[in-house]
Amino acid sequence: MAVSIESMLESLEELLEEGVGVPLSGGKRLVDVEQARDIIDDIRINMPQEILQAKAIVQDKAQIMARANKEAEEIVRRAEERARILVDQQEIVSKANEKAKEITQAAQTQAAQLKSTVTEYCSNILNQTQEQLQKSFNEVKLVTENLKK
Repeated sequence: MAVSIESMLESLEELLEEGVGVPLSGGKRLVDVEQARDIIDDIRINMPQEILQAKAIVQDKAQIMARANKEAEEIVRRAEERARILVDQQEIVSKANEKAKEITQAAQTQAAQLKSTVTEYCSNILNQTQEQLQKSFNEVKLVTENLKK
């Protein structure tokens, strides 16, 4: 079973606490130097593995962040492209609506002119017909009066 660096440091701390105090030394203690060296050696042996694990975690984090940033950039790029397409479509729709209004207005103007022309033409034809009928009526009246005489 692998012993963690934390537990080894705790052992080193216990070793220091259990050391015999030296009188008049300002808090200095006597410890088993061999035992302290063994604990330090164990820490050195086990430290690289834990440091490698920490480095791997940091590297994984960096890769995850890079991937997340790349995905975020792609999402933003697609959103900007979609917005550009929608704006283009909106411009096309606006231009089409504007052109439709122009065509409708021109058609209404042309229809009004055509109606005026047709009305005038029909009025002229009806007037001519009325005049012709009036002449024919007058002639019939004249013939009828001549027959009675």
